Amino acid sequence: MKKLNLDNRKHLLRVTPWFIIFILLVSCASAPRVTLPEQENRELSILPAGARVYLWADVVQGRPLLDAISSFYFTGEGVSDILDTTHSAAVAIFSAEQAQSQGRRFFLAAIGSFPRNRANLALGFNRSWRRQRSVTGSTFWYSESNNIALTLGSNLALVSDADPYEEFVFEIPPPGFVEFNRGHALAGWVNEPSDFINNFLSSMGIPLQVPAENLFFGATSLPDAVSSMAGWDLLFRINTAPPAQARSLLTLFSMARLFTMQGPQIPFAEDPVSISPQEAARLLFANTPTQDESALILRVGPLDEGTIALLFEMFSIYSN
Repeated sequence: MKKLNLDNRKHLLRVTPWFIIFILLVSCASAPRVTLPEQENRELSILPAGARVYLWADVVQGRPLLDAISSFYFTGEGVSDILDTTHSAAVAIFSAEQAQSQGRRFFLAAIGSFPRNRANLALGFNRSWRRQRSVTGSTFWYSESNNIALTLGSNLALVSDADPYEEFVFEIPPPGFVEFNRGHALAGWVNEPSDFINNFLSSMGIPLQVPAENLFFGATSLPDAVSSMAGWDLLFRINTAPPAQARSLLTLFSMARLFTMQGPQIPFAEDPVSISPQEAARLLFANTPTQDESALILRVGPLDEGTIALLFEMFSIYSN
């Protein structure tokens, strides 16, 4: 099975949202002066525009899945305690190329019940963290060794690798995402996803060029009645412009599915530590793709939390 090299694992560690929350709550910060609108997925409305990947999570509903993702990077009870205090979170992740022009690699907004006073006291005695003044006049905490800037209120936290108060254009979720996200414990989208999809297909030896406008993904917990094992339904929605393109994609992906399913089916390792593109393709094409007007739908499931965590780990490489 293909292994991720050390540089890739370091990269994944930097951009994994739950690592950022970990840094946030073991240290913590001062109160952000940000008013959240009263709307669905409201954390998304205060993220900067122009990122490659946007991810939103209902921490309560998605807790088993988030625990599995976190286990790739941390052991012990620390992460569990952190997730206990977080209700929901959204993160914008910029590619390396985007980060050069945007001046930041990520931006996270989390809603929860955070220990603000205890956190500020802890930071005051921690030499790794220093107060800095934003260009807006507000103050925030910054750790040079971790390249983490953060500000914390009792219910809202902002975390980035740049000034969290810096003015920027806010992201507007793509049309249809709010409706798509309803019922999902974890969901997000990839902006300009053609390169991501094409690189992934190329890694499997499938030379397809997909003209995708955006890519939605979401994970939903399946009740025990649906499956003999408690699992998750993973959904990918590739949005195109006219329905004719979606029909063409349906034909191409159906052919790719036949290509993927040919040959001997080697079983997965009992406790895999990574997943190859070929193994991921077997999962993604396990069910026949379908069309929904101008979108191609890939429905994957039931999957256990560990398998989804492996998929997210691998996909993060191709989204960079």
